[in-house]
Amino acid sequence: MHEFVAYCRHDRRIGIAAQEDAAKNFIAANRGRSIGSFVEAKPGRTPTWPALREAIAAAKEHEATLVIAYAGRLARNVVVTSMLRDSGVHFVCCDMPNANHLTVAILAAAADEESQRVRSRTRRAMAAAKARGAVLGAPGREGWDGSDWDWRPAVEASVRKRKERTAAAYRYLLPEIKARRERGETLAEIVEWLNQAGYTTTRGMPFTQPRVWHIINNFIGPEYLGNNVRRFTKVRP
Repeated sequence: MHEFVAYCRHDRRIGIAAQEDAAKNFIAANRGRSIGSFVEAKPGRTPTWPALREAIAAAKEHEATLVIAYAGRLARNVVVTSMLRDSGVHFVCCDMPNANHLTVAILAAAADEESQRVRSRTRRAMAAAKARGAVLGAPGREGWDGSDWDWRPAVEASVRKRKERTAAAYRYLLPEIKARRERGETLAEIVEWLNQAGYTTTRGMPFTQPRVWHIINNFIGPEYLGNNVRRFTKVRP
């Protein structure tokens, strides 16, 4: 029986649980045996990928196949692709079945080249703006007292756009939630229905009563909250 090592990582697009299920399903479909699972916590600005290094080491030690549950942008990361290439371990990506050492190296090289071009274009644009007399820098920097800069409109626009995106993501649920409230269902009952039906929040998490409260309050109307008008007012929408 072939052995596998699973690797998952923090990502806003797909949760850890979904990645673990994808890795388990792949291993089961290939009639293999999992000898370990490694989860990468949310990396910082300069990630060192400790969990990935441990997963590679375990795969090398047991001569197992490394199963990357969700490659995503990892396939365009030069550091990660170099680690995989130099390790020599055999790996598969659940979301990129045809990926191999060659394809991910090409993707990473192309992404790195484009990043260099973007930086070069940005430097040239800033130099041209400075030559035209534009004052560069953040508010409060030398040469600009920030007196003509107001952050409030930017914040208001950001909040408005976020609310519009959230409403668009939940628009297919709003009529049913509204109908259930009209029938007298409680927040707990609506939460149970959403989670049993397999729906998730915009962050890919199970629904909770505070989340449903905010959906009703923000997108359906506070009149549908009933006796819950003052509940969860301090919970982030």
